[in-house]
Amino acid sequence: MGFLYSLIVFIYLLVAAALVWVVLLQEPKQGGGDLLGGGATDLFAARGVTGGMYRITIWLGVAFAALSIIIDKIAR
Repeated sequence: MGFLYSLIVFIYLLVAAALVWVVLLQEPKQGGGDLLGGGATDLFAARGVTGGMYRITIWLGVAFAALSIIIDKIAR
């Protein structure tokens, strides 16, 4: 059980590092109107390289959340 827990925590740390890396690689959106909803239509229109990065970010976020729940359940 100790080895499995350590392995899951290691994978969790890798996913966290990958998530930070992918988020920092993404290009920031231009324009100050995005803060007030000016670019709301661009949120779900992910295309090209940005779309791929968007999907990777979503999958890493889901994996991060799932591993967080698994680690919580194992630790109890």
